[in-house]
Amino acid sequence: PPLLLLFQSFLIQTVYPLLRHRERNPEAITMVKIFVGNVNTSTTEPELRTLFEQYGEVTDCDILKNYGFVHMEKEEEAQQAIGALHKHELNGSRITVEYATTKMRNATKIYVGNVPEGATAGKIKELFQRYGKVVECDIVKNYAFVHMQRENEALEAIQELNHSKLDGQKIFVSLSRSNPVKDGHDDFPPPPPPHHHPYP
Repeated sequence: PPLLLLFQSFLIQTVYPLLRHRERNPEAITMVKIFVGNVNTSTTEPELRTLFEQYGEVTDCDILKNYGFVHMEKEEEAQQAIGALHKHELNGSRITVEYATTKMRNATKIYVGNVPEGATAGKIKELFQRYGKVVECDIVKNYAFVHMQRENEALEAIQELNHSKLDGQKIFVSLSRSNPVKDGHDDFPPPPPPHHHPYP
């Protein structure tokens, strides 16, 4: 019956995502995310993890280009690691270590769609840096997320770069309306629609 289908649709679209979010929330509260900058390209994730494990339990560690993120289980252990490892020399580079939340809290997140194959995060960052300070840039499949420090600069970048060409391919730039989770299905949002259709 149509009513049952509507109810199933409501469960799938509304209730299940909320439950998944609630399941993830306790982890989000207890974990501390640390930003590690100026990482030498020869540095591996196990090396970085081992460095931080001297100060406590590391739940996750990722390196993207010349920076990385480390998740630690306890606030006090993360604080010790940040204090001890900021400006620490690792494989010939002095790394910068700080809370990722303070770095990202006021940043404006931008969605970049239709990114050409082979484009690098560095190239996209360079494109946006003409308009202001870029805090972070990540490419996922054929789209990217750019975090800019100031909202007015982000809005100017969006205005100038939307429908511009990168490596000969037209890109779509807008304010991000999603907060994708790296290990979930929400990581691949569709390109923003040109307009919203009203529900029948």
